Amino acid sequence: MLSETHFNSELLDSIWKNLSTAVILLDRDFKLVYANDSASELLGLGPKRIINQPFDNLFNYHSIDLKRIAQYSLFDGVDCHQHRADVVFVDSRHAKLTISTRRISNNDDNYILFECRQMDDEIRHDQASNQMHQYQAARNLIRGLAHEIKNPLGGIRGAAQLLQYEVDQQERDQCAELIIEQADRLRELVDRLLGPNQLPHKSYGNIHQALESVIKLSMLDNNANITLVKDYDPSIPSVYIDQGKIQQVVLNIIRNAQQALVDGGEIRIKTRINHQHRRPGKAPKKTLLIQISDNGPGIDKSLRETLFYPMITNKENGSGLGLSIAQTLVDQHDGHIDCDSWPGHTEFNIYLPFTD
Repeated sequence: MLSETHFNSELLDSIWKNLSTAVILLDRDFKLVYANDSASELLGLGPKRIINQPFDNLFNYHSIDLKRIAQYSLFDGVDCHQHRADVVFVDSRHAKLTISTRRISNNDDNYILFECRQMDDEIRHDQASNQMHQYQAARNLIRGLAHEIKNPLGGIRGAAQLLQYEVDQQERDQCAELIIEQADRLRELVDRLLGPNQLPHKSYGNIHQALESVIKLSMLDNNANITLVKDYDPSIPSVYIDQGKIQQVVLNIIRNAQQALVDGGEIRIKTRINHQHRRPGKAPKKTLLIQISDNGPGIDKSLRETLFYPMITNKENGSGLGLSIAQTLVDQHDGHIDCDSWPGHTEFNIYLPFTD
C-alpha cells in the first residue's frame, strides 16, 4: 500500500518539469491538472491546451483500461507499476508505453500521478549509439583512404605540368592535359569524401525564413503532382546556426523525397521544440526539431542501417555522398539526424540544440 504524501506544488513542479519521463497529474474527476514538458511533447498537446482536458480526450485508443488502473490508485490507494500499453494519441501517432500510477494528496485532495515512458526510447537510444559508432568508424576509414589517394595526386599533376614544356610534342600536350583533368577530378572526389572542412559560421536567425528559401528553391524542380505541406510551430525562438549549411541539409533531404515520389505524393515539413532530446552519452537537451517526411515507397531495408555512410545509394547515377555530408553538417552544430522508414512513409528528423 502507498503511504500518501503531502507536497509543495511549486517544489514538485520544478522537479517534474526537468524529468525526461512524462508526468501527468489528474484530479479526482479525471481531469488533467498538470503535465510536465515531456508529457506535453508525448501527448502532442501544448501546455495551455492540455490543462483541464478530460483523461478520455488524451488518447484515441489504449490496449489496457488505463482509467480503471487510475481508479485503483485513486480510490484504493493501489500502486500500479510498469503496465505496458499500446496507445494511439489524438494526432494518430502510435506508441508503446510503460505506465505507472500512484495516489498522492495535497491539502486533503487526492490526485493520480501517471508516469509514462515510451518503451522504444531505450531501443532508439541504443540504435542511435550504434549508428554514431558505425558512422565514426566509416568516416575514419574514408579519411584514411582519402589521404592515401590524395598524397600522390600532387606528384601526378606536377609531372603532367612538366610534360607541357615539351611544346613540340602535340600528343604530349594532349596527354598532359588529360592527366591534369583526371587528377583534378580525383582531387574533387577526395574532397567530397572528406566532407565539409569549414567550420560553420553561426548567427541567430528565424528557422522558418530559412526553410521558406529552401522550399522556393526545391519547387523549381518539383513534380506538379507533389504537394509540399508546412506545419510550423510559430513559438520557436531564433536559433544559433549556420543557415546556409542547414539549408543545404534540408534541401538534400527534400530532393531525395522528390526523387522517391515518382508518381506524386506529399512532402511534409514540420518544426517543433523538443524539450528532452537524448543523444548517446549526453544529457537531455532542449532542441529544435525539423522533420521532413513523405508518403513515398520507403527506404529499402538493406540500406537503412548504412544510410548515412559515404558511397551508399540506390540511385543509378547517385554519388551516395548527400546524406553523409548532411550528417557531417548537422554534427558540426552538435546536432543529430536520424531516419525512420516503412512502406508508405519516410521521415528524417534533424535535431539542433538551442543555445542558452
